[in-house]
Amino acid sequence: MKTWTRRDFLTTAAVATGAGVAPPTLSAAPGPHSRELPDMLAQYFAARLNELAARWDREREKIRTPADLEARNRFVREKAIEMIHGLPERNPLDPVTIRTLDRDGYRIEVLRFQSRPNFWVTASLYVPTTGSGPFPGIISPCGHSANGRIYKAYQLTYLDLVHSGFVVLAYDPVGQGERRQYWNPQTGVSEVGNTVTWEHSLPGQLLLLVGEDLTHYRVWDGMRAIDYLLTRPEVDPKRIGCTGQSGGGTFTIFISALDERVRCAAANEGGSGNQWPVRIRPETRLETGDTEQHFFPAAIYGIDRCDLNIAIAPRPLLVTIENYSAGFNAAAERIRERYRLLGVPEKFATEEATDPHAMSFKLRLATTNWFCRWLYGREGPKDEPEYQVEPAENLYCTPNGSIRYSRQGETIFSLLLKKQAQLPPAGSSPARAEDIKKVIRYPERGGPLDVRPLVTTPRSRYRIEKLEFLSEPGVYIPTWVFVPESAGRRRPILYVHEAGKEADGMEFGILERLARRGQMVVAVDVRGIGETAPPHPGEDSRGAFEHVDDIETVLTYMAWEMDESLFGMRVRDVVRSVDYALSRADSAQDGVKVIGKGMGALWALFAAALDPRIQALVCDHGLLCYRALTASDRHLHGANVFIPDVLKHFDLPDVAAAVAPRPLALISPTGPMKQQIDVPHAQAAYQRTSLAYAGAAGRLRILDLSPGLPVADQYLELLGGPSA
Repeated sequence: MKTWTRRDFLTTAAVATGAGVAPPTLSAAPGPHSRELPDMLAQYFAARLNELAARWDREREKIRTPADLEARNRFVREKAIEMIHGLPERNPLDPVTIRTLDRDGYRIEVLRFQSRPNFWVTASLYVPTTGSGPFPGIISPCGHSANGRIYKAYQLTYLDLVHSGFVVLAYDPVGQGERRQYWNPQTGVSEVGNTVTWEHSLPGQLLLLVGEDLTHYRVWDGMRAIDYLLTRPEVDPKRIGCTGQSGGGTFTIFISALDERVRCAAANEGGSGNQWPVRIRPETRLETGDTEQHFFPAAIYGIDRCDLNIAIAPRPLLVTIENYSAGFNAAAERIRERYRLLGVPEKFATEEATDPHAMSFKLRLATTNWFCRWLYGREGPKDEPEYQVEPAENLYCTPNGSIRYSRQGETIFSLLLKKQAQLPPAGSSPARAEDIKKVIRYPERGGPLDVRPLVTTPRSRYRIEKLEFLSEPGVYIPTWVFVPESAGRRRPILYVHEAGKEADGMEFGILERLARRGQMVVAVDVRGIGETAPPHPGEDSRGAFEHVDDIETVLTYMAWEMDESLFGMRVRDVVRSVDYALSRADSAQDGVKVIGKGMGALWALFAAALDPRIQALVCDHGLLCYRALTASDRHLHGANVFIPDVLKHFDLPDVAAAVAPRPLALISPTGPMKQQIDVPHAQAAYQRTSLAYAGAAGRLRILDLSPGLPVADQYLELLGGPSA
């Protein structure tokens, strides 16, 4: 039996992306697809991403001259700004100094400024009081410390720099320090758990729905921090630097690549490792950074982390890491090669901490020495004195350490509310099929179903035919077909559950009752669900909001990186399941009815809007609408149901309107925290859908199931009754 190799996966990816190479002939190989395609979804994404990476590697090989590299760097900057939805107009900074702390050889000005109207950035400005200015100025985006710029290791970094003659502007990122969204000063704890990544990803994912992103906000805060430094007479505008550690290291790369006013950068333990090619092994933990640590869809432009580092050249760049590794060394050599091409190899350097992940003593001195070398032309300090760092209350800009709870200006969520109040645009209902396909990146890939039977399991008064078929080359759909014992053709009921076909498919379940009522049910696992769920753990986090960085989030981001959509792929799997159901000899072949549960309700809804063969639809416990998500500051729905930019075009009620006049039942829709929405509120949210059903009385129903009746019987009634 043939085992798929990496070359086979790459070939499949090449066909899917139009490379014109014939795919391997899967049907020639005996046995189940699952045996040929282990770890299907993760390997499928890896193959597609690696094919794109290989294509861009070939393009980068053509860079031979400084002019070629400068052109590539301009392309990287232009596309990166495009991917973060552009940059806003500059507004007055209107800085406010809260207090000044006079210290030996320096002072700290505790201040805030507006990076956009009434959107305040809390900051500390360290100014030397010895020596003659103007001094070089350095902005410092923070890493993932809950208390932001107040974190002790970061304060020590600022003190090393200010004592070496630098003006340092340290500021809190969104979700950290005084800009935390969920930290409650009255209780002293976070309302969502003490995981800073959740402070970023919860709002970051929501911003995508309205056509924005947190990367944009974070980069713009850094650019406005430079604007503020340039207003200070103590600062030399021609000597601006940027440094941060961990997530701050990543944003040091982002800001320095996109803003050429940064003349020297030191990126500590963040933003240097390359994300492609993807190498996935069975034991691999699949992880992803916060939402704002991505540029979507960078893979189609070949803009990887090395490209962003290289876009800083020929300006001096120091990159540090906990410990050198083969991956880091390879990325560093690629960056160094480009500095050599520009004739300035000395302006790129690396440093190994030989310590765990932290802004350690060694990295603090390396950073200070780097800036001394390139912005002063001299050596830096050899040691670090025993500094006294400031207590948090000394550095607070707000009365209680929280902009949100002090109600001082806008927050990400208040801005989001204002944005979503204007969306979706008028005239979006019903959503048009061509718009739906474009927004969800609907893949038209298909090919032969290549049905492969596995086993038939007898049960009382029906049997289950277990099989697999292809949705597209490299992606198979595990399927159970519940076949009643009575003969004859039947209109199939397609069943799509977010937990897979076995969620209600065991004895005494809903699907058994439907089969015993004479219904043929085709229950499927769309890609990555049920049997094909990736066998990899995601990020190592625990708590109510761990879904924002779980394995489904990793895969969703991988799809977005190549301008595709896991959501759209799963909608396509539902349509391909309709293809299979209607291909059966015992199918009535004039259409199907569909039941979707949880996330399956959304996949089924979109499939019905695109496929008129779906004659009736029940959506059980699906998300009410995307606007409901953006009206809340927290949510339990995973990134796998998020659709970037969707509210700029339509919402779920507009998709539902596209199903009219076919029967559609929405059962117990859920809100942001997966709480059940009462029927009157759900009906109000679907007023636009009701207008589309004005000529089809009784075909749109929004309701809760009756607790005293079997669920399967109620499903049948909502689908128009039993069909034979």
